Amino acid sequence: MLDYQIKNYVLFALSMFLGGLLGIVISMVVNLALIEISISPFFSMYFGVLFILVGCLILWRVLSHEAQDPMQMKKLHLSIFAGTIILSGALCFLLDRKMFVGLAPWMKVPLYMTLGLAVAFALTFSIVDVLNYILGFCQSSIAKPIVESSQQVYLVLVVSLAMGVMFGFTFGLLDVEDEQAHHIRVALMREEHYCYPMGIVLGALAGFGNEYFRQKDDYACYQGIAQTEFDEDI
Repeated sequence: MLDYQIKNYVLFALSMFLGGLLGIVISMVVNLALIEISISPFFSMYFGVLFILVGCLILWRVLSHEAQDPMQMKKLHLSIFAGTIILSGALCFLLDRKMFVGLAPWMKVPLYMTLGLAVAFALTFSIVDVLNYILGFCQSSIAKPIVESSQQVYLVLVVSLAMGVMFGFTFGLLDVEDEQAHHIRVALMREEHYCYPMGIVLGALAGFGNEYFRQKDDYACYQGIAQTEFDEDI
């Protein structure tokens, strides 16, 4: 029993450490992506097409899925989220550094918050898919994915969106994109000084919550609480 508890504590600590590390990586990539979208026409077009395709794919899957009444609210939320991703793609084509230069930071903050949200979402779930694949490839037996249950998915979704919004807010507020070319690196380092701690905290919270739901599901299966579709027949 003691060994089992120690193992759980180690897993919680490891999950929080990896979550914080991923938070730093996401912070760095989101801010670099916002810089490239702002100053590079190629990257703005690339991310614009990518976000529009992802948003349309999510919207198509939501609208083509027939759900009962209790699922209507979930479909509404997913449709709004898909629309936000598509809007982010459209903003990539409109967000030209020359067009927005000189504007007050509070006028650009909502734009960068929306873009940060989309970048963080795409990056987070790509990392989760890669980690699930690596975990399944390295284990000989059937491996349980790192993120599997609906609670885990919603947790990762909420945290990734919070990261994107906070990073975009900081990026726009500090006016990083309006700096001269030789000052952008310094401005970016100044912004990361604020973003890294936020990424670490949010990533660690996501890691802790994900491991909590993971162990909760394992315990439910072990105790025989988890139900299957055959329970009613039995």
